[in-house]
Amino acid sequence: MRKNIFLLCFLSLMVLLVSCSASDSSGEVSTDEAEFVLRLPHIVSTDNPAHIAALDFQEEVEEESDGRIEVQIFPNGELYDSDRELIEALQLNNIEISLVGAPSLGNFDERFYVLDLPFLFEDREAPRQALAGELGEELSNGLEDINLKVLGYGYDGFRHVLNSQHPIETLEDMNGLQLRVQESEIQEEMFNALGANASPLAYGELYSALQQNVYDGMDSPLGLVDSGLFYEVQDYLSLTYHQYSGLIFLMSQERFNQLPEDLQDIVVTAAADMEDNYYDLVDEAEDTIRQEMEDDNLIEINEISKGERQRLIEAVQPVYDQFAEIVGEDLVDMAKNTDE
Repeated sequence: MRKNIFLLCFLSLMVLLVSCSASDSSGEVSTDEAEFVLRLPHIVSTDNPAHIAALDFQEEVEEESDGRIEVQIFPNGELYDSDRELIEALQLNNIEISLVGAPSLGNFDERFYVLDLPFLFEDREAPRQALAGELGEELSNGLEDINLKVLGYGYDGFRHVLNSQHPIETLEDMNGLQLRVQESEIQEEMFNALGANASPLAYGELYSALQQNVYDGMDSPLGLVDSGLFYEVQDYLSLTYHQYSGLIFLMSQERFNQLPEDLQDIVVTAAADMEDNYYDLVDEAEDTIRQEMEDDNLIEINEISKGERQRLIEAVQPVYDQFAEIVGEDLVDMAKNTDE
């Protein structure tokens, strides 16, 4: 009996000691754990501007929230190796935030196909002006119905054609090329209209597929050519500027709603700052990457003449018209009329 009483007293004392050690002088329980954890996976490498911008977002959110929010970044497709999987994970609340390509979002909301219309934007400034204005606002509205919230827009640059067979100098050079495209119907239809044989493949599988000659080529902005080391498995880079490579900063709407209002404000502000920085990062990176690839002879680069580019535009006009009808002429007008 004495042994049992002694044991009971000893256990009570240990519980008291543990409770005291877990409390500070004010009596409140101290903890180093954040109130909210925001998981942010993406599919690109750590030297890509998108990842660098995500790091800036992480730093600002954690600092401004005094550690109440922890942002966990998972690059290189560590959690999911395609944008489609990332979007589905957001919808299921399996993750909180991600950076995804606009083409893949079009599979969930057809309005976003407007950003993929071939040869829609003429220069770097046109898309950012459109998305900072009426077009961006219109696209952002309504996504809550599929549990998504737009935090911001960005881009990876304009897309160009790479392949291992020959430079693309004329429309006819596209004939018969086996090209990988993103998980986007509009991209597939566009390249098929140009004479190629296009099919989608997850980004995480792309390098090995090109290395094994499953595909002749691909299309990509310069940033991904560099960070993905695709110049190692492709011989020719033809600067077609055929498509704006939009990137969208998404969050689960449900997870956003669970944040207190003050933390929501911090996330929104940090995302807006990231959007501003990201455009500059991409522009600077593209200029540097092209110069380095040319200087180091990493891949043969050629420009498309204005005349041949016009032939490409004419060849994809039926695809343009088809998808412009799907997304609505009002959105197309918003994208084109950036000065209004």
